[in-house]
Amino acid sequence: MPIKAKPREPSAVQPAPAQQPPAQQQRERSRRPAGPVAREQVRTGQRLRLALAMIDAVGEDGYRETRVADVIARAGVSRKTFYELFDNKQDCLLTTFDLIANEAVRRVEIAYRDAKGWPERVEAAIGALLSSALENPGALRLSLLEIATAGPAGIARREQSILRFEQFIRDALELAPGEGVVSDFALKAIVGGFNRVLYRRVLRGEATELGALVPDLASWAASYYPAPASMLAEPSVRSRARRAATVLDGGRAPGTLAPHPPLGGRRGLARGDQNVSHSFVVQSQRERILDAVTNLTAREGYAALRVEGIAEEAAVSLVAFYEHFTGKEDAFLVAFEVGHGKGLAIVERAFAAEDDWRFAVRAGIAALFDFLATEPSFAHIALLDALIATEHTAQRSSAGVDAFAQMLAPGLEQTGGLSPPAVTIEAIAGGLFELCLHYALADRLRELPELAVSATYIALAPFLGGEEAALIATDRPRGARS
Repeated sequence: MPIKAKPREPSAVQPAPAQQPPAQQQRERSRRPAGPVAREQVRTGQRLRLALAMIDAVGEDGYRETRVADVIARAGVSRKTFYELFDNKQDCLLTTFDLIANEAVRRVEIAYRDAKGWPERVEAAIGALLSSALENPGALRLSLLEIATAGPAGIARREQSILRFEQFIRDALELAPGEGVVSDFALKAIVGGFNRVLYRRVLRGEATELGALVPDLASWAASYYPAPASMLAEPSVRSRARRAATVLDGGRAPGTLAPHPPLGGRRGLARGDQNVSHSFVVQSQRERILDAVTNLTAREGYAALRVEGIAEEAAVSLVAFYEHFTGKEDAFLVAFEVGHGKGLAIVERAFAAEDDWRFAVRAGIAALFDFLATEPSFAHIALLDALIATEHTAQRSSAGVDAFAQMLAPGLEQTGGLSPPAVTIEAIAGGLFELCLHYALADRLRELPELAVSATYIALAPFLGGEEAALIATDRPRGARS
């Protein structure tokens, strides 16, 4: 039981409280907020504490695993207070995202305004964006990735935020000498490149290097200004229709390995005597499990994935599941590796078929986008779920992107007099990843091949210059020339 202090008896020897002059007393009273104002100040403080708690919780466990109870425990407020301020967990996340985005924009605006001319404003905008994100890695994860798991409202918030930063970069680049504009796809790639460099450094504990990279990132961004006229047109509807007609679901990666039978039938082997080998049964079970993991994750997210649900979807027993995998993360990682390996093999074959590095990059990008378009479930987990599922899957996702980016490495030696900074390949990979993610979040993966021309330009411009990169990107394949 807490011990209460004993009230002190009045004493004649105690000094009387100092009396303030009437005017000063009036000023003191005027500074004290009135009742409604005081309550709103309390509410503002509570709202901020809950937002910070949401950032911490999502940074550690991800949005889907975060519960309202986790947030209010971290914030030190009651459940009643939480629901007085927010409708639900998603409302709290969206409000938190808005606070993060508005603060980042405020800093970029100040930095951009205070810098003078070109290229200082480009570097100032990049530097402010990086420094704002570095102060809280949890906020970085929430605003770049986790916000997309909140459904259409979260995806819309993310797109709006990216558009705001694209506008800063557009305005800064167009201060450069000469006349011209930057293409919309290049702007999206530039912001995506910044985000990848930033997120990778934070993930690997190398955030202190970021300040030194600002001039190099600014130089990389400037390689897309001015955009050649051929890069300003929208993707061709005719090209889109032609490609869509050739898209096939070939079962090259988990997710489309074995389509569901009609009327909701099970996908397991037929019951009764089967004249099949044990090895065939084992292989069939493993493929169905990987297919189930991929489809379920793409539909519902990794956090909602359960071993029981995987077994049901794959038509195998729990015993059979655990004969193949130790748990859901193990199965997810194998599904990712199988899909990644098949996609990488397709890209490498396309790349190796060309003897000119420039055309090899174009062929590799076209093959990659075709592969992702034909494997939408795998594409979804590779572009989003792997980044936010667990720390291990995030590392594998980053390594997977690096493997595809290696086809750009010869460009460092074939620049025709240009000297792209060392961070160029990493930034380009981030830019192309952002373009793919943009289509995935918009449920437009089937249309991804239409971006092959823009993506080829983005990949080659820092090495060859904008005009030559545009010529390579827009030229017809050699076999199609008349």
